[in-house]
Amino acid sequence: MRSWARGRILITILSIAVVCFLFFVFWTRGRREVSLEGTLQAGPEQSAFFPDGDCSKKPFWFHLPDTRVYDLNARLMALGNPSAVRIKLIGNISPLGHYGHLRGYPREIWPIKVISVTPTRPCPWLPGDN
Repeated sequence: MRSWARGRILITILSIAVVCFLFFVFWTRGRREVSLEGTLQAGPEQSAFFPDGDCSKKPFWFHLPDTRVYDLNARLMALGNPSAVRIKLIGNISPLGHYGHLRGYPREIWPIKVISVTPTRPCPWLPGDN
C-alpha cells in the first residue's frame, strides 16, 4: 500500500475518533435552562423524572423545588396528590454522574419554572431498578 493511502486512512480514523470524543463530551455535560417534559413520581426514597414519559429508560433525580420560587406542592395537593404527574418545566440538567438516593440516578433535574402539571399513570419502576 502506498504511503499516501496509509496517510489518508490514518487521517480518516483519527477524524472519526475526534468526532466520537466530542460527541461523548457534549453528551455527558449538563445543560442549562432547557424545556423539559416528562413523568414525575416521588415517594419514599425516590424522586424520579422520566424524560418524555419514557418508562423504559432509567429516570433522572428530580431535585424538589425551592418553595420560594414556586409552589409545586400546592399544585400537587390541588390535584389530590397523585402518585405520578406529567410535568412541563424549564430546568437545568446536571452532567452525567451519580445523583439522588444512594447515588442511583445518572442525572439530576433542577427545575427553574413549572409550566404545567397534570395527573398521569406512574411508571412501573422502583428505586434500585436498572
